[in-house]
Amino acid sequence: MTARSDQAANPGASFGAAEEADLPSLVSINSTSPHPWTAEALAAELKNDPPTLFVLKSAGPVAAFVVARIQAPEMDIVNLAVARDRRGRGLGRFLLRSLLDHVAPAGVRSVFLEVREGNHEARALYGSFGFKETQRRSGFYRGPIEDAILMRFEIEP
Repeated sequence: MTARSDQAANPGASFGAAEEADLPSLVSINSTSPHPWTAEALAAELKNDPPTLFVLKSAGPVAAFVVARIQAPEMDIVNLAVARDRRGRGLGRFLLRSLLDHVAPAGVRSVFLEVREGNHEARALYGSFGFKETQRRSGFYRGPIEDAILMRFEIEP
């Protein structure tokens, strides 16, 4: 599935680098995380060049964001979040597809991430793209204690 077909399911959705004006929305979305990033950490991401913080806007404000560290041919997805009241609408799928489409021309071929074992929605999303479990880190997360599932995806050239 391409970002274009995902966009058909989310008319008006757009993907791009985050801007300083997006910071309040980013902080709000991230505040629902079990261990949210600070506003300062998100603001620091906004200063990176090339960008590392991307947003999905749908019907106005930021609906989702992703932080990715790109060192072609590899990329690490270090944070991905969808606004709690916007979940279940395919926005995470659109965001992830848009990110992969964005980085492939830059030579990214391997994508890595880690996810809480109990985050079944995220694991299902990543699995639907073809991410495979490569490793498990026992007791990695705190509050609550959970394993980290490390996953990898290969982008076809």
